[in-house]
Amino acid sequence: MGGRKVTILCSGFGLGFYIPGLLVASAFNKRGIATEALVFESYLEQDKMDHIADSRSAYHHNFALANVSARMPMDIRGSMDYARVELLLDAWKAEDRREFISLSGHWVYILDLYREKMLPKPIHVDLLYVDSDLAPSWKSLKKFHPRYNEFYYDACLYDTDKMEIRCEIPVSLDEPLPFGSRKRRLVVHGGGWGMGTYQSKVPELAGRNYGLDIVAYDWKEAKPDPGHRYWMNDPKWCAWVKSANDLHEFPPYIEISEEETNAFAAKADHHWLFDVASEAMAIVAKPGAGTLIDSLASATPLILLEPFGSHEQRNLELWESLGFGIRYEKWREMDFAVEILKEMHHAIMNRPGERTNYVDHYCSRVALTNG
Repeated sequence: MGGRKVTILCSGFGLGFYIPGLLVASAFNKRGIATEALVFESYLEQDKMDHIADSRSAYHHNFALANVSARMPMDIRGSMDYARVELLLDAWKAEDRREFISLSGHWVYILDLYREKMLPKPIHVDLLYVDSDLAPSWKSLKKFHPRYNEFYYDACLYDTDKMEIRCEIPVSLDEPLPFGSRKRRLVVHGGGWGMGTYQSKVPELAGRNYGLDIVAYDWKEAKPDPGHRYWMNDPKWCAWVKSANDLHEFPPYIEISEEETNAFAAKADHHWLFDVASEAMAIVAKPGAGTLIDSLASATPLILLEPFGSHEQRNLELWESLGFGIRYEKWREMDFAVEILKEMHHAIMNRPGERTNYVDHYCSRVALTNG
């Protein structure tokens, strides 16, 4: 399909609003549709951008603080670099950009400015909600701009009233590995920012006859032993800094085993952690947006840790209700049994309803040919 370019607007504040955007871009590209992915943090004032690393570290070390911050609305407009935004809007207008998908509420202020600039020409914007409820950027937006979605399309992956999956973001074209072919391993992580209670579970899981693949937040956390491997995104990588070829890409990564440490380049069309999770029996993690996508696409069940914010609480309830996940405490009561993992794997494999690919759903609604 020749024609227009779809602009995918991500945020690096949580990788759940970054990696799904790149997966969507990859799916469009496979259909011959051009895309550009952009990251909101690139359009913040420099001092605000510099401060993000401090927040990230604080939230990693203090999950209670992170949860308090999730409840505090923030008007992001005071942090934006309007000179850079204006250059972006002029570039879009020069190219006649019309199709946008936003994974973060923060972008809507910029999209509103662009919509005004383009009048009377219409633009099409999908607001893509990758959680079961509004994540903090959407909640803040709704507080300061209650009718934010008046001119745009609400694209929800999940219907929490019906406890159903509406649309899926696929990761790989391969069929998920059958449960019997999987390694007796668990992936343990704290999402893109290494948040939550995951580290406290490692000692208990270590004695349970499962090998562990633990995603470390930094070098200090990586303490491999014979049964466990540690992995991490390359610490030098940053979601809002473009790669050498001027693109936002999936993160390069590092594998740390007892014998050696290996660094790997980013994968072209998906993120490295998906491949590790695809071979495991379960993912032990908080129910973030990216983790749900990995769980569904790889048919790897979730052992649910304490959620971050009310949106992840809704994610937890959805996965539990569908039989795709179980709370860590409940699994502990079952003595960490493999059988329940197998049942949940089959529940994901045999899930009812249409498996509607979000990108197909988009293409069925939006004409992408020039004209």
